[in-house]
Amino acid sequence: MIVLTPNPCFDEIILVPELQAGNVHRALKNETSAGGKGINVVRAVSSLGGKPTLILMLPKIQSDLYKSLLVSENIKANFLEIEGQVRKAIIINQESSPAITVINGKGPKIEAKAWDDYCALAAASTKPGDLVLLMGSMPTGIPENGIDLLATAIKNVGGQILVDTSPASFSASSKVVLDFITPNLEEAEALITGNSGNLFVVDDTNVPERAMIAAAKLQGKVAANVFITAGKHGCAFNNGTQSWFLPGYKIEDSQYKSAVGAGDSFVAGLATYLESKSGTTDWKDCASFAMATATASCETYLAGGVDVNRVNEIFNSRSR
Repeated sequence: MIVLTPNPCFDEIILVPELQAGNVHRALKNETSAGGKGINVVRAVSSLGGKPTLILMLPKIQSDLYKSLLVSENIKANFLEIEGQVRKAIIINQESSPAITVINGKGPKIEAKAWDDYCALAAASTKPGDLVLLMGSMPTGIPENGIDLLATAIKNVGGQILVDTSPASFSASSKVVLDFITPNLEEAEALITGNSGNLFVVDDTNVPERAMIAAAKLQGKVAANVFITAGKHGCAFNNGTQSWFLPGYKIEDSQYKSAVGAGDSFVAGLATYLESKSGTTDWKDCASFAMATATASCETYLAGGVDVNRVNEIFNSRSR
């Protein structure tokens, strides 16, 4: 399994009693970790027993700190260094509410050659049959057909590609049908309507129906296998042959910590399941394991932090 993170960040995680806009707060807890959706996936896959290969496009300014944070978690990575400073993501959790505020910082603008070099590095690291996960937002300056270029490079060496990125970044993918996509419902609808996706407002109305409609519209056009995640509600799936919505798992309020990184943990569970099975895939079983991984991640503040025993406990609680 190859995990690509071309736009990594520092996750600045802050816990406050209650967030009040315009006021000065004193944090109850704060910590800095190596961030980016791909890092969260690697964290979760490693907890599940996998050994993913992580490839980063890493800005030089503060790269030493970023690398040291990876080392502290025993995360090994290959790097393509670029000019600029590592961006930051500010994640504010509240003691009084499950509501989370996230501000994703902007990274440096890259040159077209840097993207070509990154595609070449990814392809050189991919063997036939490998699943390659392209995770997170794309860096500013990516070529208009950047995702197409990467997907073609991966497919040319016999790999499969899963893309989990922002709706705006999908503009760099228009001609190549990807193998897998895993957007959440709001991202999927923004992708369909052409919304930039700079601000998402969660809408809990008619979730299963909307998710299945979105999956049907994206299948065959953007990807062969489409998973639409919908948080606690569950997920929809469409691969042109199967189309369904699977309800999510429930956990006690006392166990809930944070949903940040739950989507990345879903991808980790999905990829781990696919790598562990041969022959015909049981897609509902696959989605169930992915959702169990995402649910377990909600029981920790660390994005992608999962306990494999807890994942299996949640997964085995569903009658199949």
